[in-house]
Amino acid sequence: MHIVRVGNGREHEMPDSWAEAEAMITLAMKYNEGRGSNSSLLSACARIAYAMYGEEFMAADPTQALCYLIQQICRNKGNLRA
Repeated sequence: MHIVRVGNGREHEMPDSWAEAEAMITLAMKYNEGRGSNSSLLSACARIAYAMYGEEFMAADPTQALCYLIQQICRNKGNLRA
């Protein structure tokens, strides 16, 4: 994992490998309860998509970002490591 700063000065963890990405999303899903949980889960997903696939998978709307990611998975015939 590495730390990045975003425009508002906040620091966020970004995964460097698929294993770290899986651990990050597993942890986010484990604590996905209560107020604000969707925001934290979406944040983890967005950081994983950005770190593992690049800027082209960032979108203002989470549904659109998910569509881009699923499109890439389909292009890779399900192989996320390609």
